[in-house]
Amino acid sequence: MSTLRLLRYSLHGRNGSIRYKQIAHVNRTKVFASNGIVAMFSTPNKAVSFSPIMTWISKISTFCSKPLPTNRNLSLLFSARKSTVSSDIVIREATVSDYAAVVDLIDEDGVHDYLPALYKQQVSDPDNFPYVATLGGRVVAYAMGSALDMGETRLLRSARVHKSFRKLGILRAMFDFFYGCSSHNMPLHVYDTLSITNREDSISGGVLAAGYRPVMRREGLQMSYQTPKTSPTGTGEDSPINGLELRELSRSDLRRIFQDHNLCRVLFPQGRLYNWYVGYRLMEENIRHLMTPWSGAFASFQDRRASILSSSGDHPSQRDFPKSDIILSSGGTSPSSGISHQTDQANRLDSSVSMVTFYNCYPTSYGGFYSLDAYGTQGVSKSHFQAHLRKNLDNIKSRFPGQKVALAVTFDTAVSKECVTSCLFEQGISEMLPRQEKWQILYERLAKK
Repeated sequence: MSTLRLLRYSLHGRNGSIRYKQIAHVNRTKVFASNGIVAMFSTPNKAVSFSPIMTWISKISTFCSKPLPTNRNLSLLFSARKSTVSSDIVIREATVSDYAAVVDLIDEDGVHDYLPALYKQQVSDPDNFPYVATLGGRVVAYAMGSALDMGETRLLRSARVHKSFRKLGILRAMFDFFYGCSSHNMPLHVYDTLSITNREDSISGGVLAAGYRPVMRREGLQMSYQTPKTSPTGTGEDSPINGLELRELSRSDLRRIFQDHNLCRVLFPQGRLYNWYVGYRLMEENIRHLMTPWSGAFASFQDRRASILSSSGDHPSQRDFPKSDIILSSGGTSPSSGISHQTDQANRLDSSVSMVTFYNCYPTSYGGFYSLDAYGTQGVSKSHFQAHLRKNLDNIKSRFPGQKVALAVTFDTAVSKECVTSCLFEQGISEMLPRQEKWQILYERLAKK
């Protein structure tokens, strides 16, 4: 999305105390002002001379609550709340070229941070709205908003502030700006969401005071896992693990799961997923975020009836499944375009699904990071999680051979912590990473219009 379009939607927008008013339109550049805020929007990739705009500074100063300095390189100029920074802070849309500066914001202990690996993809995603705050031309903060659930939900995420510029109100100003823009850029949005862990529990009071309420909680463990130097052999797509057929879900498989409302009420009783700190309602629009080159899902079933899951040509026939108590569905992560909303009755999923695990992975300075989020029906046996863990470990080995991997597992009430730790120990995984995130909580509120 271009800078011009993004900011145009904020014209005369209102979110909380933010209100914009156009006060100038000079050389392809529009100038807006709010209470203590001046925003200058120009068409991207166009050379814009700001000299004529400086003639409007006196008019801007009378409109705003405080006099404003005449910085010639502004995208957004504001006075950060409680800020002791004497220079001007500039907030602008982040671009791929900001990669090095944004990565430089990561703390020394942020060895598992996903920004070095995924920043460029996230910034290029049309559903994401990334911003940086600069001081004297230096990037000092980064934050990103995302549109989820077909635009019904906006999520604040990926906040990073350089350690020398924290507690100055910079992030608050960035979030206010995002709220002001997205109120018009996402006219159908109904909910605001954010996620915190036990490591950020100190801010939960402020989150509640802002009108957010907890809607989903998941327990977690973060373990260290050393993979062998060679990728696994003999455990291909059709090779059983302990007599279980292990296969990955496709996009169309997951679509059919979402369409089976009776199954979803049992498997996802909160009516949503909570994967890798992000909440997703069970909507087809969200599948592209769940099935990517670095993420996917597996599903296990009670009996051989699950073999009807063949994904309309996505994968080979599964009529030769071995007889076993549990069969994991077929699939692949190749994108499928033009997914139909119509349910194929011949391939319909039924209530035999007992567990689904989702994964996200990416390389880090530590070696690799791999999240595994497990969802099971009440009373599901330990053998299901054992099978899923084995399959995910094979996936880890193939992606990060010979590397140390941070394995982050989250689980719901259907899978006990004792079950998870026991299965991990059976695979020789017992070393816990420092600074454990014992739980994650998804907060939500009705969006303020």
